[in-house]
Amino acid sequence: MARVDLPDGDDDELLRLYGLSPAMGAAAGNFTAAVYGDTSLPTRVREAARIRIAELNQCPVCLDTRTTSDPDGLTEEEYLRIAEWRQLDSLSARERIAAEFAERFTTDHLGLDDDFWSRARAEFTDAELFELGVCCASWLGLGRMTQIFGAGVSCRIEL
Repeated sequence: MARVDLPDGDDDELLRLYGLSPAMGAAAGNFTAAVYGDTSLPTRVREAARIRIAELNQCPVCLDTRTTSDPDGLTEEEYLRIAEWRQLDSLSARERIAAEFAERFTTDHLGLDDDFWSRARAEFTDAELFELGVCCASWLGLGRMTQIFGAGVSCRIEL
């Protein structure tokens, strides 16, 4: 249940939360659309980062979102075990770097040291790293906003 009074309607709480300020809601929606629609990052890379942030944020909406449109996406086991990204043998080096980036972006952004950047730049182009940063900013910020306002959706979101 949301922690603010939402507009009446049958839409999910998250959509009604965005409706409190249509311009800001549209901006948040456009940001989300760009993160999912305009990125060049492969689904598995993107999802390894997204679900790690979802776990750290404890955002119920994000935790219950799955990318099912890509048959080469993460498996359900990988979604459930992404906190173990260091030991998860099914992840590629790029996917591990994405999970590490997301974790550190969320918990220790100033600790992204030269060692990390050396490993990251060996796996990603600079443009891909920038996109990963923008994606993480969206998931961290909007996920936390969703969490603190207590706005949820009534069913699993499948992308």
